[in-house]
Amino acid sequence: MFRRAPALALLLTLGACSDGPAVTANSAPSAADNAAAAGSTAQVAILAKGTALPAGYKVDPARTMIFGTDDRWLGRLTYTASGSADEVFDFLHREMPNFGWVEISAMRSDNSLLTFTSESTSRMATINIRRGSVMGSTQVDMVVAPKSAQ
Repeated sequence: MFRRAPALALLLTLGACSDGPAVTANSAPSAADNAAAAGSTAQVAILAKGTALPAGYKVDPARTMIFGTDDRWLGRLTYTASGSADEVFDFLHREMPNFGWVEISAMRSDNSLLTFTSESTSRMATINIRRGSVMGSTQVDMVVAPKSAQ
């Protein structure tokens, strides 16, 4: 055990030098590593398939955590959008049903909330849309979780 301690210490030290947290995927760690390393919005879009994403969105890899792939992923997808909060709200309200999501509730305010359910994938999606800075960026947190069995 003590022989492994220096190697473990070296790994922990090198891990602390990384650029930032990675987007993760439970069933495909190599895909998550590639998405984080490249900082690629396209890679995250592949992992987060089955949801509406506005044009020009930019993923926040430090706050995004995706488990699984394709249209059965779970976790949190955090991104900024170039449109106003109202435009993003309208886009998601209009486009999520095209991906099989049914709206459960909607509340528009400075912190807007949308809640959807998907019968085909047995998931719930809660989307928090926050008005951004003076520069106009809108912050979006999409949390997707399994639907509770009742």
